[in-house]
Amino acid sequence: MDLLNDDIRKIYRHYLIASVGSALVVSVYSFVDTIAVGQSVGPMGAAAIAVINPMFALMVFLSVLCGVGGSVLMSVAKGKGNDEKGNAMFTAAVIMMTVIGAAMWLICFIFHEPIYRLFGADDETLPYVLEYGMWLIYFFPAFIASTFLSSFLRNDGAPGLAMKAVVAGGLLNIFGDWFLCFPMDMGLKGAAIATVSGSCLQTLIMATHFFSKSCGLKLVMPGNVLKGCRRILSVGFGAGVLDLGTIALTVIINNRILKYGDVSALAVYGVVGTIGQLFQAVFKGVGSSLQPIASRNFGAGRPERIKAVFRMSGFTTVVLGTIFMLSGELFPVEITRLFVDATPEVIAAAPMIFRVYFTGFVFMGINVVSTYYLQSVMKDRDSMIVAMLRSIVLSGVLLLILPPMFGLMGVFAAIPVAELIVTLIAAGFNKRAL
Repeated sequence: MDLLNDDIRKIYRHYLIASVGSALVVSVYSFVDTIAVGQSVGPMGAAAIAVINPMFALMVFLSVLCGVGGSVLMSVAKGKGNDEKGNAMFTAAVIMMTVIGAAMWLICFIFHEPIYRLFGADDETLPYVLEYGMWLIYFFPAFIASTFLSSFLRNDGAPGLAMKAVVAGGLLNIFGDWFLCFPMDMGLKGAAIATVSGSCLQTLIMATHFFSKSCGLKLVMPGNVLKGCRRILSVGFGAGVLDLGTIALTVIINNRILKYGDVSALAVYGVVGTIGQLFQAVFKGVGSSLQPIASRNFGAGRPERIKAVFRMSGFTTVVLGTIFMLSGELFPVEITRLFVDATPEVIAAAPMIFRVYFTGFVFMGINVVSTYYLQSVMKDRDSMIVAMLRSIVLSGVLLLILPPMFGLMGVFAAIPVAELIVTLIAAGFNKRAL
């Protein structure tokens, strides 16, 4: 598919289906795990998932930081006709991913208990957290490799293979969750084994791209590896901080919930947080479908095609965000029962938490896609500002200010309010981007 000359609507639909489909299936890992754990273990299992979610976010952050940063630079270079430079950026990203990934894997393996306590585990939930969480640490490389590879496959004209890989991994994960959690009665351990099995299969399928005749990814040693890595970090940080912010915010929210609420509220947040990650992944899928098209056309100097695909992605985001928001506003109890074998206390806590938290999903979508758009047209600073404001800065400040004023409601209102403010800022950056 020619990103510079084919019909822009057709290209966008092709990439949108593949990218959003991939994002949905990847999110199914934690989505289905939460259902399996909540139904087989109960509210304590759902609370453990709320603590474990930041570990998933850490893995995604590392792979997006290197994968998106490297693939954007590769695509821009190839759009300018410089394939050698493009492949040099791919090589620099592989080197950086290997070094950073190995270091973080070792840190997580040695300090896993303090890390999970930082994420919000206490003496009551820690045994449940470790039963699941250690499997994530054992298979750390497989998780970061799958997301890293998917970024480059999309930019190398193989979004379909990336989608097939995550579909296959997702189906294995779904079957494993059912079989290991219920017939085998393995609880959290079974859900963890299902998740790592799906991720390993996904990585293996994606790796077959390197044996394909259509593969344009070549290892070419950069002239200056450190300079290439610094450039990748600069470009990739905007998208990566979306997941870094998830880690920080989840840690803060978990601790604020336990201060202003109880374990029942934390169990509901385990559900809400999993759904929120699913919706954010869908919005990242929309951004990922925009990014290869915008980057390649930016390199070729085709602003009219960039603006066209940005308008289409904006419309997609608003429609999806509205649907997501309404689901939580209308069906909070029904969704909670789907995920958790709920106690009366959990059911009583669910409506307020869902209805307050879900108001932010339209704004979340706009902000996530804006981050990818600004990154694609090399507005690294603006992309980073949007990502940091929504992921850490404004959300963190509001989580400190609102709970003392409004109690538990203030904990869950902080995120939607922050998303709304950042949307107004992002709109100004988008308008002046080209």
